[in-house]
Amino acid sequence: MTDATRLINDILECEFPQLLFRGEISQITIAQSGHIYFTVKDEGAQLSCAMWAGVAKTLQVKPKVGMVVRCHGRPNVYAQSGRFQIIVHRLSEDGEGALQRKFQELKRRLELEGLFSQDRKRALPFLPNAVGIVTSKTGAVIHDMMVKIRERFPSMVVYLVDTRVQGEGAAQEIADAIRRLDRSGLVDVLIVARGGGSLEDLWAFNEEEVVRAVFASTRPVVSGVGHEVDVTLCDLAADVRAPTPTAAAEMVVPRVSDLQIKIAELERRLSRTDRWLQPREQRVDELSARLSSRVAAVSKEAALRIRAADAALGRIKPDRVLQLLRLRCDAAEKSLRDAVSRRKVEAKNELDRVTERIERSTKRRIELAQERVNAISGRLHALNPQAVLERGYSIVTSSGRNVRSVDQIAAGDEFNVRVSDGIISGAVLSIRSDDGKGE
Repeated sequence: MTDATRLINDILECEFPQLLFRGEISQITIAQSGHIYFTVKDEGAQLSCAMWAGVAKTLQVKPKVGMVVRCHGRPNVYAQSGRFQIIVHRLSEDGEGALQRKFQELKRRLELEGLFSQDRKRALPFLPNAVGIVTSKTGAVIHDMMVKIRERFPSMVVYLVDTRVQGEGAAQEIADAIRRLDRSGLVDVLIVARGGGSLEDLWAFNEEEVVRAVFASTRPVVSGVGHEVDVTLCDLAADVRAPTPTAAAEMVVPRVSDLQIKIAELERRLSRTDRWLQPREQRVDELSARLSSRVAAVSKEAALRIRAADAALGRIKPDRVLQLLRLRCDAAEKSLRDAVSRRKVEAKNELDRVTERIERSTKRRIELAQERVNAISGRLHALNPQAVLERGYSIVTSSGRNVRSVDQIAAGDEFNVRVSDGIISGAVLSIRSDDGKGE
């Protein structure tokens, strides 16, 4: 049985080195050792799962019954019970989980503030004097980056600020390291780096304080976080995003051999300068000679024109010119005075005519208005209730109401009769309608 179980596990690991599945946690047990045993189910099946304590300590979310999760793991048959199970080495809340929702909400808010704007992205320096790296001093990331930097530019100065890149407090350390390197003035460019992982593993690089520290840096920042498929908010805020930490090192540090080739090419081009510079110098000399000749010709022509102007000026008699100007001024003054006098007379006549028309129009408007007032006054007087009473009519009221019909009053009711000069009070003795009926 032991050999059979071992063979089955070997086949499973060979054929299915890793499984990715999604489902809802239906049962969960956390052992004293820290190992977690749980069951994941969907509509048609369920799987037994186990997560070792070392992996469980790195979880950013606490698994619980009812949580929909996405799991990565390898299949296994537990020899003691012969039970099929999945050894889970990565677990995250599925889809629109808490972290994913938090990621999207923070992304939208920071994007509205302009922290991811392409307009503020800066170019990397062609050849930095020193490079600053923010990452953990342990692990393969810094080792691979330094190998690549030394391979490309052995004498490049590198300042490393050791930080945690995962877990509680990592975001604060990363943000502080970015600000410290930026303020130091020692580096020309910064690299923020970390290896790949799940959303939970990379969450420190999605924290707002890290994103704002990257945005506020006065030095260009390259984000080399995770693999090419991993996108963090730190990537979006950085001036340049690299697909991997090693690629970030390649972007920042040029290859010495490439620079040497470029320098050699420039030297060769400089050595060939005389081939195109000397003909141009000769052309400049020719143009200079032509310019000197042209300047001399223009100067001679200008001198001749000045002498001709002097001669013409000598023939002018100032007294005669002044006399002509005075005569023209006198004639213009007389003409102007005559025009002003005529205009005054015309304006006075026009004003008299306009004044007369306005007076006639105003008088007629006043007469029409008086007629309208008299007509309206007569109509108002005719409609005045007091005038109606003076013509012999009266108003009968009972209980505060005007009596318009015999149906509104009964025998014995008190009433008031208003006439033009007072009020008459009384009581109803009898009532008779127009049809002869009465009481």
